Amino acid sequence: MSREIFLSERFRTVVREYPKPVRVEIGKSIDLLQESLGHPHRHAGLGIRKLISSYFEMRVGLDVRVIFRLDVDAITFVFAGTHDEVRRFLKQL
Repeated sequence: MSREIFLSERFRTVVREYPKPVRVEIGKSIDLLQESLGHPHRHAGLGIRKLISSYFEMRVGLDVRVIFRLDVDAITFVFAGTHDEVRRFLKQL
């Protein structure tokens, strides 16, 4: 079962600030996540880590982390940033 992908306005705003090569990697990672969910061995290399409640973090390269919320039928991407920026974002939840 493929889950629908949503990109929050905040996520879109933050990602637009990254250079094109990073934006491309973020897009590829989102595609891989959508294809891999439900198949644990496939998403092992994506660097997914549960944070709080239904929020997860996925590594994109060495410096960028994307935060998404996993719902029954959808994946909503809510933020992207460095490790420190993600920590600050999580304090707002």
